[in-house]
Amino acid sequence: MLRKKPLRAALGALLLLSTFAIGDTARADEGARSRAADVSSTVVPTFPGCTTTQPVSAVTASTWEAVNPPQQAVDGDMTTRWSGQGLGASLVLDLGQTRSLCGLKIAWHRGDLRWNDFNIYTSTDGTNYTVVWAGRSSGSTAGFESYPYAAPVSARYVRISFWQSREGSWGSILETAALGPDPGQGGDHVVVAAGDIVTACEGSGCPHTRTSDRVLSINPAAVLALGDNQYESGAYAEFTRYYAPTWGRFKSKTKPTPGNHEYALGDGAAGYLEYFGGAAAPAGKSWYSFDLGDWHIVSLNSEVSRNAGSEQVTWLQNDLSRNTRPCVLAYWHRPMFSSGSEHGDFPNMKPFWDALYGVRADLVLNGHDHDYERFAKQTPTAEASASGIRQFVVGTGGSSLKPFGTIRVNSQKRLLAHGVVKLDLAATGYSWQFVRDDGEILDSGGPVPCN
Repeated sequence: MLRKKPLRAALGALLLLSTFAIGDTARADEGARSRAADVSSTVVPTFPGCTTTQPVSAVTASTWEAVNPPQQAVDGDMTTRWSGQGLGASLVLDLGQTRSLCGLKIAWHRGDLRWNDFNIYTSTDGTNYTVVWAGRSSGSTAGFESYPYAAPVSARYVRISFWQSREGSWGSILETAALGPDPGQGGDHVVVAAGDIVTACEGSGCPHTRTSDRVLSINPAAVLALGDNQYESGAYAEFTRYYAPTWGRFKSKTKPTPGNHEYALGDGAAGYLEYFGGAAAPAGKSWYSFDLGDWHIVSLNSEVSRNAGSEQVTWLQNDLSRNTRPCVLAYWHRPMFSSGSEHGDFPNMKPFWDALYGVRADLVLNGHDHDYERFAKQTPTAEASASGIRQFVVGTGGSSLKPFGTIRVNSQKRLLAHGVVKLDLAATGYSWQFVRDDGEILDSGGPVPCN
């Protein structure tokens, strides 16, 4: 079983364990500044397990030159910069939401000719900040230098406060980026999922374009595509024309499963298999599993034989018997339980549920009905149970929404909105959010311990 390993944060960086309100910034920063130059720091190009760049929603600064505004510190261009003058001149990154952070990388203007004294602060609310690093850059490179925190922190805002350099009172940064733990390093992992996604629509007004933009802003470790990923027939030409420019932007981290529309042409989902390649059938079959931290995740195919004793169900039972991870998530297209008026329940999914319930699995994700529905933990016979499986229907990736019908037992939340479900998979449990395509969170819960 994987366990969270401490990052090599020692690296000489000092963690100052004091939190203060923004109104006290001048006084507190003056005290931190007086110590910054005395803090020894080891600066390295990268550090193991903490190299994943986090997306930035906005960037601001306390001061800047008109020709060197704050936006230029995150524009991806090493020929432009932010420059601010004075004691405590600050650059603030807003990541748009709270994320797990383990460090920061900075490319300093004239960084190969002068050192810079500075502090790094993090905050969840943009008001109360905590110092997570204080020290001096190397003065030996104009490229990126990475600064590790003593331990991962949860934060939305990262502030860099400049004190002095060898050449004076100007702080100038070519590029900077907040860093999060890499996938596979243990700890928390964010997964995003949705099904019933891309239609024959092009441009920014398409629902699937907006949901793909939302996935990009979340920047998950993995994307679970829950079937009916490309309408109407799942042909390869449809995937390359409509899916590729939108949800295909994060194809490298997508773990798909097929839906009925992928099989519409009667060619065995050939377009789906060609587009996703090895990701759709990594072991030569259209069902597979993988591990993410302390989670074992299983992708199943609801469009082929799923009877008890079938090849797929036998494989599932064997796969689960070999699993050593404490938490289990499975996903496929057709839901066993659904209040959707278009399709509703699929009782023939019970062999999947029986195998999963037998090992005390935690989560099942499905699509097919074009809505969002969250169920309470339940058994394969729909009995509420504290050790049961929680199911989400997330057929909200972009196709037209459909109304609910008869409400099923144990249904807890129902929404008609385009969006994605975001899961925070921790070592011992999980939390969830349903994030609408405009970023509003319409449903949330957890943390819930694994069974």
